[in-house]
Amino acid sequence: MKKILLLPAAVLLSFCCSNKELAKADGAKNIKMESQCPSDGTCSTEVFKNKTLVVKTDAYGSIYYQMEDDENTSVIVYQYNRTVKGDLQDANYKEEVVFEINNNETALSLENTSLQKSKMLFGRICFCRGQTGYYKVEEGQLNLTKNNNFITFNLDFTITKVPQIIKNINTTIN
Repeated sequence: MKKILLLPAAVLLSFCCSNKELAKADGAKNIKMESQCPSDGTCSTEVFKNKTLVVKTDAYGSIYYQMEDDENTSVIVYQYNRTVKGDLQDANYKEEVVFEINNNETALSLENTSLQKSKMLFGRICFCRGQTGYYKVEEGQLNLTKNNNFITFNLDFTITKVPQIIKNINTTIN
């Protein structure tokens, strides 16, 4: 019985890594996280090629987004997921930054309200009454470059409507 339990534990431990380099299961993307991810969770970045970000508002005035096919743009999604301890219910906490880039541009520099040219949103998803949902990012600075198959971006931003943990992202994706 102990040997049966030892094998899954060994497999799980083999996935642990102290550096911030990650690879998708299909090997398509390598991500180097240069910014600090809080020690109580995990961070990830994903590029959805040939997608556009469609920002919508529901009947209550809350913002949400959908992705649709578009060969001219791609969507970048950065997520921080706090690790849930034990059997706590409603303890999930996630922050997400979502924005769109033009596939033909090699450099992008946006600041403050011009961040909305990329349709940038900040999402705070948790059991936090009145302080959860998606918000337009209108304070901050984004610098993005694309070389060959690499996308590098640095984002410093602030959301004044809700508390936030992630304020700086510095990432390279290939």
